[in-house]
Amino acid sequence: MLPVVSSGAFSPVRWEPRIYEGSLEKAAVVRSHVRKDLGGFAPGLVDDVELCVSELFANAVEYTASGGEGGEVVRRLSLPEAGLLRVEVADGGFTDTRPTIPELAGDDWFTSERHRGLLMVSALAKGWGFYPVYAHPTLNLGLVVWADLPLDPAQVPAGLPRFVHTT
Repeated sequence: MLPVVSSGAFSPVRWEPRIYEGSLEKAAVVRSHVRKDLGGFAPGLVDDVELCVSELFANAVEYTASGGEGGEVVRRLSLPEAGLLRVEVADGGFTDTRPTIPELAGDDWFTSERHRGLLMVSALAKGWGFYPVYAHPTLNLGLVVWADLPLDPAQVPAGLPRFVHTT
């Protein structure tokens, strides 16, 4: 485990993006990479990031071209500011749907077997949203769905470079 930063000026950090085959069978690999890439961070934060990435990855595979033949999903991590870890998942687009938390009423939340993933992301994150990978007037060429998770700046591992290479 890396030592914890006790003081000093903040510098943004980015992890090298990871690209995954668009298959739900790859979800365990995605979670494993989150744990590896965030080694040295607080276990609770890593758990939250792992859950958010799992949900966003599954949505990309299920609802976009990422889940089709040859489809891919890209995962990015960054510390854009002190106290904030950003997770981004880019999908393959070619769908008319957009990420949304469904409007379920009463007991529907308890009995629904689906459609609760973004609700969990929303509960864990300071904020979440999406933006196009490439703006096009009529086609969805992919979306980046992001979630910002709060973290204690004092808990950022010491010696973290500005760009973290993944292996």
